[in-house]
Amino acid sequence: MNAPPELSIVIPTLGRPILIRTLQSLVRADGFGRLDIMVAGQITDALVRKAVQDLSVQYPNIRHLEVSFPRGDSSEKKNAGWRAAKYDLIAFIDDDVVVARNWPEKIRAPFQQPDVGLVSGPGLVPDDIALMARLAGNALASKAAGYVAGRYLAGNPEPRKIRWSSLIGCNMAYRRSVLEQLGGFDPAFWPGEEMIAAFQATQLGHKLIFQPNAILYHYPRSSFWRFCRQIYGYGATRIRLIRAGVDVELTTIIPAVGLLALVVLGIVAVFCRWAGFLLLAGLALYALADFWATLAKYRETRRWVDLLIFFLIPIMHLSYGLAEWVELVRPGKDLSETLHSKARDKTASM
Repeated sequence: MNAPPELSIVIPTLGRPILIRTLQSLVRADGFGRLDIMVAGQITDALVRKAVQDLSVQYPNIRHLEVSFPRGDSSEKKNAGWRAAKYDLIAFIDDDVVVARNWPEKIRAPFQQPDVGLVSGPGLVPDDIALMARLAGNALASKAAGYVAGRYLAGNPEPRKIRWSSLIGCNMAYRRSVLEQLGGFDPAFWPGEEMIAAFQATQLGHKLIFQPNAILYHYPRSSFWRFCRQIYGYGATRIRLIRAGVDVELTTIIPAVGLLALVVLGIVAVFCRWAGFLLLAGLALYALADFWATLAKYRETRRWVDLLIFFLIPIMHLSYGLAEWVELVRPGKDLSETLHSKARDKTASM
């Protein structure tokens, strides 16, 4: 095996205060002095901007790329970052994460194998978060989220090959040569630019490895509406991915089918008793499945408050299914988040 290459890290940002915590966790990480770190995005908050400037003065390996784009903002910031990177191994993390001390070492390790083109690790739910954020994170990490839950769990400690759809965008790394082959991240996708890139990379023969020991803690959506918007974006992006030619994974269209069945049976039940029975039976079965997923998550966490995801799971499925139908009928809506939209959600959650 070859020694893993040195690591550049790109952090696309909207300039939120939590960015400072992300940078501080990297400063504390093992081998920090050898890292090349780029914060990509404009920072309008004066205190956050000053803190980033101070860190970049104290640590010259932290750079701030002041870039902004009218559309596909997250994708374009990633592209600006990797093109400015010093090293041939480039990691991408969100601006609301805290990395484990050994994260740089662990995310690099699988690249000792020359056929590995990209690596992803888990985004675990931290303990020091508000109730809504905790419930949002645990809903996504529950069995009700299907295979997606694997992105939010460390699980088996052994690195393993995974499908493109199991990659998580807040914790991933690419070889520069792979990004050059792809032409970077597609601005037409958000959220989901990492998904289409992972699909295309694996289609080209590059191996995708899940490294469960490359741990970071991801601070989930802290308001109900931001969580709904996040899931809505996932649903819309799934249809865009299918249009772009990715494999159709049947489990990802279950929310859309379920929503259609709910509407059709609800209408027919007004005129036909058997449709009402079918509707009630379906809802009862769904409630049992919801309870089973909730109980399974509680057995993992042993926190009574996590039983509240029972009420959030249906919202998650409805948001996803509705987005799939809307994207089918009215495709192409810009789903990019802005700092102003996040500020509105924060105000609404107070």
